[in-house]
Amino acid sequence: MKHPLRRTWAALRRRLVLTVTVTVVLLAVVATGTAEYTVRHRIQSRVAKAAPGLGDDVSVGVADGWALWDLAHRSIPRLDVSSDDARVGRLSQVRVRARLDDVRLGGTTTVAGSHVDVTVSTQSLAAAIRGAVPSVAVAAVTTDPAKGTVLADVGPGGLGRLTLRPVLADGKVTLAVDGLTLFGRPVPTDRLGIGAGGFGPQAGAPKEYPLGLAATSAEVRPDGLHVALSGGPSTLSDT
Repeated sequence: MKHPLRRTWAALRRRLVLTVTVTVVLLAVVATGTAEYTVRHRIQSRVAKAAPGLGDDVSVGVADGWALWDLAHRSIPRLDVSSDDARVGRLSQVRVRARLDDVRLGGTTTVAGSHVDVTVSTQSLAAAIRGAVPSVAVAAVTTDPAKGTVLADVGPGGLGRLTLRPVLADGKVTLAVDGLTLFGRPVPTDRLGIGAGGFGPQAGAPKEYPLGLAATSAEVRPDGLHVALSGGPSTLSDT
């Protein structure tokens, strides 16, 4: 009887060791996952404070997928930031995809460079026109990529056609009025209360884009306006 008992005890002991080992590993994984979440939230908070226009629905991803390891080295080679509810000047619900390169963590977090792609849908453009000229009805907004223009059907029944063109100057993008027609005939744009300058920045808006960004291109596509921005060395607030 001793041999079967010894075999039984040995089997139970192996199972006990295995159970303890698995438990320890699981606890370590949970602890690491919690720490990873904390680190990502900290980084996300810094980005949100540096660029509040990104809105509440901000997603932050690390290129190598392991923020905890990067934090230990106080350096992140690449940080990917995305938002589908950003606000840029008069434009709301803007889609933003950003890449921050060589992020160095510390009391002051620095960024070696950044690149941002912004997509402004035709719906967002329509909302911006309504906000700038509340007294004018906007029936629909479409684009003409071949001509590089944004077309808005305005007025009662959409009988008027407002043509806007993106203008890139001094690292900023504005929508300039390219023309206004009624029943196909040109009319002065002051009928809509819009000056020759078009839809520039709102009063009180920051004079500079965050993170030292400057627009490098503005392209009209079928789904809306696409703007690319680039920036050099900058900082992220740690407060």
